[in-house]
Amino acid sequence: MEVNKVYQGDCMLLLDELEENSVDCIITDPPYSTPVITGFGRKQFKNVADLSIQEQYIRTFKEKLERVLKPNAPVFIFCNDSYFPSIFRAFYDWKCLQMVVWDKGKIGMGKPFRKQHEIILYANRESFEYYRDGITFSTVMKYKQVQTQDRLHPAEKPLDLIKDLLKGFTKDGDLVLDTFMGSGVVALGCQQLKRNWVGFELNPDFVSLINKRIGSNLSGFIRTSPNGDFSDEKEHNMGLEVPTSSPPKLSPTEITSPNPNIMFNLKNGS
Repeated sequence: MEVNKVYQGDCMLLLDELEENSVDCIITDPPYSTPVITGFGRKQFKNVADLSIQEQYIRTFKEKLERVLKPNAPVFIFCNDSYFPSIFRAFYDWKCLQMVVWDKGKIGMGKPFRKQHEIILYANRESFEYYRDGITFSTVMKYKQVQTQDRLHPAEKPLDLIKDLLKGFTKDGDLVLDTFMGSGVVALGCQQLKRNWVGFELNPDFVSLINKRIGSNLSGFIRTSPNGDFSDEKEHNMGLEVPTSSPPKLSPTEITSPNPNIMFNLKNGS
């Protein structure tokens, strides 16, 4: 497989094409799922045994990761509180295993408790190497979520969070794998930090978006109002502050998200 490229297809099949013992780090965000059995057309039943459906997939996924990962390569998997138990059980035999909480700093939906966090499972088969001397992470990481109107993917993760993980656990030239690319934020972080990457994405619409986003060597997104004027409010796209006065005249490349409610213009990087 070529590096710095997104491949369209099922990650469970594409993982078999990666070279053995070649990946330095995995950062990925699989779709969150919890098995629910519906009986008689309406009533839903929940049984802890149903999690075995989920666990079987995760265990197979983990076995494929073990083949392509270097022995001390860290793995970061985003999940929620319902998905975490299955992932934790699958990786329990690895030497290093921790739950990290991403605090979004803003209350979301939910009853009776409204959610303000997601979970990151950190796992490593052997001793980890940490590359930020004097700086350590808390198990609660506080990063603002990407604003709804700025997302290219409904589950897009903040670039600064991804970049801090890359800075802490990878070095220049390392190969980072993302098996569920979404909008390509992991690849973007790698590009900006001089890491190599390989990514898999099932949805062809998002593959097209990623290729435009990464291939343009982008330095930031500029969101315009319907009449083409810039908003007076400061906004943060891709971790960069959007200029609010005297913007340069650009001929931006248009990117349409697979989400039909989102339209972006791409500012070409220098």
